[in-house]
Amino acid sequence: MSDLFGGGSSQPNIIIPPAETPRAFQTIIPQKSYKDLAESIGRTEGEINRLEGLRQDMTGTSAQIGARQRGVEMQQAASYLSSLPSSSSPDQSFRPTPREFDVRSHGNTFSTTKGQSPKLGALEKPQGDAEKPVKGGLNTVAQQASRMIYDDSRAAYLAAVQKAKTTPKSYTKPTGEPGYAQNPASMYLPKASK
Repeated sequence: MSDLFGGGSSQPNIIIPPAETPRAFQTIIPQKSYKDLAESIGRTEGEINRLEGLRQDMTGTSAQIGARQRGVEMQQAASYLSSLPSSSSPDQSFRPTPREFDVRSHGNTFSTTKGQSPKLGALEKPQGDAEKPVKGGLNTVAQQASRMIYDDSRAAYLAAVQKAKTTPKSYTKPTGEPGYAQNPASMYLPKASK
C-alpha cells in the first residue's frame, strides 16, 4: 500500500518492452480517384457558370444593373429640378391678403377712402421685387444646384450605358485539368521497403 503513495520501497519497477522492427504503411489512392474528383469539380464549375448566365439573363450584368441605377438617379434629379418654381413664376416671398378695397395702414389703425371701389387688377399683381433670372433662366441657387446635379447624373448615366453596351457577360474561369489528376499511375503503386 505504501508503494502507491510514494513511500516504502526505494527501487522503482520499470518495464521496457522488447525491441521490434519498425513497420511502414502506405495508403493506396488510385489515379482514377483523382481524375474523378477533377471531373466532379469541372461539372460543378459548369453548373455555377450556367446558373450565373441565367441570373445575368434575368437581371442583367453588373454593368447593366449599374446603368439602370444611374438612370434612376438621373430621373430623381430631373424630378427634383422640375418641381422647383420656374423663372416665369411670380415672386411668392410676399403676398397681400386679398381684399376688395385698397386698405392702408396708419400707425396702428387701418382706413379706407369713402366710396372706394374694388381694384380688380391690384390683387393679382405680385408685391415686392421679382428676382432677375440668371444663367439660363434659373432664378435660385437651388435651381442652379439642381441643374448641376442633373447634368452630372445624366453624364454618369450615359457613361454607364456605354459601358454596359461594351462589357460582355463574365463567368468563373474553369479549373481545367488540375495537376493532381495528371500524375502517372505508377506514382500510386506501393513501393517495396528495403
